[in-house]
Amino acid sequence: MLPKAYEPQEVEQKLADKWQKAKLFAAHVDPAKKPFVIVIPPPNITGALHMGHASTNTLQDVLIRAHRMFGENAYWVPGTDHGGIATQNVIEKKLAKEEHKSRHDLGREAFVQTVWDWYNECGNAIFNQFRKMGWSLDLSDIRFTMDEKRAKAVYECFRQWWDKKYIYRGKRLINWCVRCSTALSDIEVEHEQHAGKLWYLRYKGEDGSDGIVIATTRPETIYADAAIAVNPKDERYKNMVGKKVIIPLANRAIPIIADEAVELGFGTGALKITPAHDATDYEVGQRHNLPIMTVINDKGKMINCPEKYLGMDRELCRKETVKDLDAAGLLVKEEKYNNAVSTCYRCHSAIEPFMSEQWFVKMDKLAQPAIEAAESGALQFHPANWKNPFLNWLKNIQDWCISRQIWWGHRIPVWYCRHCSEKGLTFATDQQGREQLTKVSFEDGAQPIVSYEKPEKCPVCGGHDLVQDPDVLDTWFSSALWPISVFGWPEKTPEMDYFYPTSVMVTGYEILYLWVARMVMTGLDFTGKLPFKDVYLNGIVRDKHGQKMSKSKGNVIDPLDMTAKYGTDAVRFSLLMQAVPSKDIPYSEDSITGARNFCNKLYNASRFILMNMEGIQGPLAMPKEVTELADKWILDRFAHAIKTAREGIEKYNLALTANTLYHFLWGDFCDWYVELAKQRFQTQEKEKVMALCVNILYNTLKALHPLIPYITEEIASSLRPYVAAEGGEFLLQQAYPEFDPALCDKEAVRKMEIIQGVTREIRTIRAQFNVPPALKISAVLTAKDEADLAVVKEYEGYIKLMAKVQKLDIGVNLAKPKQTATAVFENIAIYVPLTGLIDFEKEKKRLEKDLAAAKANIASREARLAQENFIKHAPKEQIEKTKNELAAAKVALAQVTASLEDLA
Repeated sequence: MLPKAYEPQEVEQKLADKWQKAKLFAAHVDPAKKPFVIVIPPPNITGALHMGHASTNTLQDVLIRAHRMFGENAYWVPGTDHGGIATQNVIEKKLAKEEHKSRHDLGREAFVQTVWDWYNECGNAIFNQFRKMGWSLDLSDIRFTMDEKRAKAVYECFRQWWDKKYIYRGKRLINWCVRCSTALSDIEVEHEQHAGKLWYLRYKGEDGSDGIVIATTRPETIYADAAIAVNPKDERYKNMVGKKVIIPLANRAIPIIADEAVELGFGTGALKITPAHDATDYEVGQRHNLPIMTVINDKGKMINCPEKYLGMDRELCRKETVKDLDAAGLLVKEEKYNNAVSTCYRCHSAIEPFMSEQWFVKMDKLAQPAIEAAESGALQFHPANWKNPFLNWLKNIQDWCISRQIWWGHRIPVWYCRHCSEKGLTFATDQQGREQLTKVSFEDGAQPIVSYEKPEKCPVCGGHDLVQDPDVLDTWFSSALWPISVFGWPEKTPEMDYFYPTSVMVTGYEILYLWVARMVMTGLDFTGKLPFKDVYLNGIVRDKHGQKMSKSKGNVIDPLDMTAKYGTDAVRFSLLMQAVPSKDIPYSEDSITGARNFCNKLYNASRFILMNMEGIQGPLAMPKEVTELADKWILDRFAHAIKTAREGIEKYNLALTANTLYHFLWGDFCDWYVELAKQRFQTQEKEKVMALCVNILYNTLKALHPLIPYITEEIASSLRPYVAAEGGEFLLQQAYPEFDPALCDKEAVRKMEIIQGVTREIRTIRAQFNVPPALKISAVLTAKDEADLAVVKEYEGYIKLMAKVQKLDIGVNLAKPKQTATAVFENIAIYVPLTGLIDFEKEKKRLEKDLAAAKANIASREARLAQENFIKHAPKEQIEKTKNELAAAKVALAQVTASLEDLA
């Protein structure tokens, strides 16, 4: 028998231990079984589990558990990512706080060892967190993107691409994070709306004329200007193209050029062109062969500018430049301007476009097979509307900057002979006197030697003084190999032959390009096969206002805090209920409360059924034939719930599965069937009814198990003696329920819909007039045609029981009693006499107050929506909320008006 109250923490610890001990989550090569494989998006070893992990990994866990119950060899491959920039930032902050040291104080070797020590400490902690969430990972076999096997895969990828001439080193305008002191690829850059300013500056003509006025958001870069550009179609400036103007404060002449990149409607229609500090300007500069001058260095400090500004931080220089332009009479005006600022995806500092020599991968040849796979349908997206963005990105793909100027990560597997590469190498000595290679230039003669380990000697001169490239590879380089490296690639392993390609990739849509596209390209390039045929994209977990969760905003919800408070199943189910593919989840603690209430409903209903099993010996088989309407109806509803639940899993829409089972269990089974069945518990039909109850409940537990594993396992262990369960001790070892069309009965469903519709209308009347729940009432059901009343006459007992009606009159064209509340369902009029049930005067006053409140709400919302400023400037969410409130107030007005008419 189940205890009176469900204690999640106690049950979860017990079952988590049992599952791991029974090795339920292990998978081995088994040619007799079809594999179903997911590789986990490896979490960074920064140690903190967040709601994004909770959402994505719960989706994967549901799929893995379900497909194991489908009879497949389900394998969810566990692992973690070294998370280059993110982890280095964490360790640097930790060092500064605890030891008041920087990584440079430790030196490269000692710092890297410090991060390894961190990994050894926190790696297990991450998977202990996963274990608490009930995720079915085999924790005896964990991968890490920096372990030996994965490191060799990274080297082999680099070597093959180098040999194919896909990898090259070149000087280009790249995204540079001043805070992290490293390059970033285009898709590691986020674009955030900032409230800034637009400054209008005058560039006087070289000939002494007033020249031209331009608009810019970055006046600190004027010292690197190479030209002023106007659109060739702009009639205002046609006569000025080819003339020269003077850069304010720099006193250097630059030409006015014509280029279609200039937007006619922006600012004055004239733009400063600064090739070294803007990607678009760089392209314009290449077209017009403009000189490139850098005025902001890798530390965000000013260089190559008037002496006053030398060494200034870029932000301070902006302020000082504006001040001096104003003093010189060259600042025409300034205005507020909201613009998208490029920021680092890790630290959110403003990105600085920066001319730098870096390592790149040519992407055009790698992208083509991925394009063909998506266009042919071999690669499927869920939802399908992500296919076109995926293709658009691949068709416009830029070469991938793969080098990072940090210490934690896969070191570039390239070595240089100091003798042969002397002019191309720059060394520096730190405060401890340690020499380190700080800069490499192929332009100046650096000669690369590609090797995983340090070569014994230089292949050219035979020298032994060899040093390794100081950069590390982009974190996403090793992540791109994840679906093949986890199975031992480049070795030909049995696991690679059996488990690859994997089945589906489940991840957030925000890393579709960062990660998914790169896995597709590398998988196709090295194996000729897609790494997965399906991509299931989930949304971002946001707060209830739609804001992205952030510690700085204080709106972060820690999933482990919530599991401790509400239970793991409640947290999982609350996420699944909202997990519509690729749609963001506006998450709040309220949603967990609703999911917890569902778990409690399931537990209490199960306990109630078990309490009524006294005197019955199991196992009980599902009855082969039923005659009672309620029995026929619940079997139909059960069959369709199972069908839809399975479809949700198979079609990667787990919100559909969760919501279907929620409504079936709570609404159809608990609120209707069990309530109707109670009256038969004391009759000769008890065993038949209980057989239906326990079998439907047990199979519903199996359907729910992938979603809420703990509570379903706990209840199932108590129900198992009463059902003919096949399989092992645990639900995961049993078959997922199948759809049985023989259980469907459209006629039973039609009849029950009439009974339910009439019952709900009577319940609504009771609620509207505050009739006490326990009070038995009278009701009249009438229609113009006898046929319309046939069902309610046959099953009036159902209506009396479920609506708490003592006297029910049913007949054709019955008169409406006085002081009666009225409702209509299909062709049936429903009258509920109110005399003796309520205080009419008191009720009338209450309704009149509700009427006034509804009218006031309508007037208030209509007035707000009529305000031009509100519609123009309010957030979309606020406008939509106001519209919804107006609609709800109008519904309330109609209901209250109808109730007052009934009282009259």
